[in-house]
Amino acid sequence: MTFSKCVCLICQSTIAIPKKGNVERHFRTVHGKYDTDFPPKSELRKRKVKELKSQLSGQQSFFTQQTSKAKTATEASFRVSHIIVNNKKSFKDGEMVKEAFIEAADSLFRDFKNKAEILSSIKALQLSRSTVTRRCEAMAEDLTQQLWKDIIGDCECFSLQLDESTDVSDTAQMCISFVWCLVISLQKKSY
Repeated sequence: MTFSKCVCLICQSTIAIPKKGNVERHFRTVHGKYDTDFPPKSELRKRKVKELKSQLSGQQSFFTQQTSKAKTATEASFRVSHIIVNNKKSFKDGEMVKEAFIEAADSLFRDFKNKAEILSSIKALQLSRSTVTRRCEAMAEDLTQQLWKDIIGDCECFSLQLDESTDVSDTAQMCISFVWCLVISLQKKSY
């Protein structure tokens, strides 16, 4: 059963409601000759069921592999985006990094048996300007959430400091400082 639906091992069709009566009716109406071709409790039937199960798991693992490849490509995209931001580079440099990575991989992995798989993984890497921007925004949002959850949420007080001054053209400028104070009381925390 996958996602609360039964999958017939023989014809790969899905039975919507996983009840014993529905499964038996499907088997009798669609696969009526199965009992004569593969008698119950025979060695032939056991081998056939084992073969059908392995075929189904092989088909299902194909989708699992695709999902894991997409997850690793997304993780790699986040890592490269982080490096781009740390080095204060333009978000569009992600495309250049990908192009350089493909060129380097072409010669680095020349003698590898799985070179095509490596190159396809690199090509699946998403590093366009808009993607790098979204990755950076997601990392900033996550960092903000962590800061609020781990530190600022425990603050008991904070203060604002305002300062007004004028610049060389006699235009008023206001500086606002936000200072938070983390007070750890022994009554709240147990050590």
